[in-house]
Amino acid sequence: MKLPTLSAADLRKNRTAMIAGGATFVCLLLLHLLWVRPLLTEKEELEAKVKQERELVQKYHEKLNQAQSIKDNLTKQEVELRELQKKLFRGSDAYQLAASLGDLLSSKDDPKSKLDIKTYQVLASKEYGLYQEVTLRYNFMTSVEGLHFFLERLRNLEMAILVQEINVQKIQRKGGPDLVVNVIVAALLEKTEKT
Repeated sequence: MKLPTLSAADLRKNRTAMIAGGATFVCLLLLHLLWVRPLLTEKEELEAKVKQERELVQKYHEKLNQAQSIKDNLTKQEVELRELQKKLFRGSDAYQLAASLGDLLSSKDDPKSKLDIKTYQVLASKEYGLYQEVTLRYNFMTSVEGLHFFLERLRNLEMAILVQEINVQKIQRKGGPDLVVNVIVAALLEKTEKT
């Protein structure tokens, strides 16, 4: 197979076409180097930035979801705290609490139950910031009806109170109360400012 040969006359005759072709090639090369390649580089950089921004947005979205969960939890705990605060005794003194609780549990307003708390004692008091846990002992003599009245009052009392110990002794008496009751309770006190 024989390759075609170009003569000088052919080159002169097609010189303009060759110069135009070479100029077009150089223009395309310059266009690629000066305009297309920087655009491609910028496009790659922008794609990398977009990817990075999407990852950042995803992280912020996760943090917002986590914050919403924390907010919901705090709202729930706030409601529970308000409910608990409704059950707290208010005052500034443990002895004041003991006396008012004794009045609430006694049967002064219901004399047929024969329960009148005569003595009380503050056993312990623990501070928890704005709150105080007070351990109290009540001693009284009563009948079975009076003890039932006391326990029913204690159960129906909508205050934060916990019976820690109860001792009941039966004594032999001809008239009046025949039970000696010793009750230890713990109550929560929300401290208020002394005026």
